[in-house]
Amino acid sequence: MASAFIQYQNGKGFNIAEDFMQLMIYYIHEELKNPQYTFINKNLFVIGHEGIINGVASGYLTLPWKRILVSIEEEQTMVQILKNVKIALQNKGAFISVSELQSIQTDDKDFKYLYSRNPFPVTELIRIIDVLIQMLQGTWASNNYDMDINYRY
Repeated sequence: MASAFIQYQNGKGFNIAEDFMQLMIYYIHEELKNPQYTFINKNLFVIGHEGIINGVASGYLTLPWKRILVSIEEEQTMVQILKNVKIALQNKGAFISVSELQSIQTDDKDFKYLYSRNPFPVTELIRIIDVLIQMLQGTWASNNYDMDINYRY
């Protein structure tokens, strides 16, 4: 699995397998699509997230939020989106079922294969969300954290 360094500002971030970040982006994207969220560059969010979900960014996945979020208000909105995603994921129970994983619309055949055998532990996505929130709030201090996700296909 290719690895990506996800950062927001000041070189602070974390390393993660791209396939797991791709799954996380899917759930963020589903919440972000709601019309209640307004961003000046919402179209860039949508295009960027759809590219990640479809595997276009494979081998060079980045999270370009620093270029897309143009104000403190937009950062706060993004934090709220992440909190809402966290609640939605927690409501799924301990795992995301294989059938739900397989129902995700993507052109990425590797994604479909990776998530074809075992349910995905919700707690692992919650860990990612918690770090993303800290990054947006400026409280994440690490620049070399390896986010090891507990999932085997």
